[in-house]
Amino acid sequence: MLSDAARALRETFSAPYRRVMWLSLGLTLLVLALLGAGLQWSLAALPEFGIGWIDTVVAIAARFLAVIVLIPLVHPAVSLVAGLFLENVAARTEETAYPSDPPGSDQPFWQSLVIALRFTAVLIAVNILVLPFYLIPIVNIFLFWAVNGYLLGREYFELVALRHMDPAAATAFRRQHRGRVFAAGVAVAFFATVPVLNLFAPLFGTILMVHTYKKIANPEGFA
Repeated sequence: MLSDAARALRETFSAPYRRVMWLSLGLTLLVLALLGAGLQWSLAALPEFGIGWIDTVVAIAARFLAVIVLIPLVHPAVSLVAGLFLENVAARTEETAYPSDPPGSDQPFWQSLVIALRFTAVLIAVNILVLPFYLIPIVNIFLFWAVNGYLLGREYFELVALRHMDPAAATAFRRQHRGRVFAAGVAVAFFATVPVLNLFAPLFGTILMVHTYKKIANPEGFA
């Protein structure tokens, strides 16, 4: 798995993916800017109590909570935008790295959009549920890796598997190899905790999962 992760990291920033990388990055920064503007507007709309020290405490607490809430939303925002391009990334990886294998089938755009929206909603909901535990030092890092490793591994692996089999078979295949899928997902979650690099986590995750899927589906070819 480590060799696949190193390979995916090299390929993430290679020439075939740069157009998608920069387009995804630009749209992601726009979404994050809109989220930040929305939070600033919400803070400006807070009522004042007319008592100096109370207004100061409320303002500081609100800004602190805004930052705490915004941090877990960075990755869902990145995933939502990148989700529009991941089919293209998976197809390109299969074409360049496994040219002799039968090509996968792209999912329709609207289906990909629905999947991206659904996955983003799940990411937001789960990370908000565990938000209190993210305030515990050290525990928060390992919890983030575990929770998001499971979610990211499941989503990206099935995205790749669905290019080659029907949904029921893709789910069963993922469950059969849940340990390797989870380990690959944790690698993506670890990537997502590195500042700046986290903006490219979905691209890295998709490339990694193509290599993971290929090794699981055809172990003899990598013996």
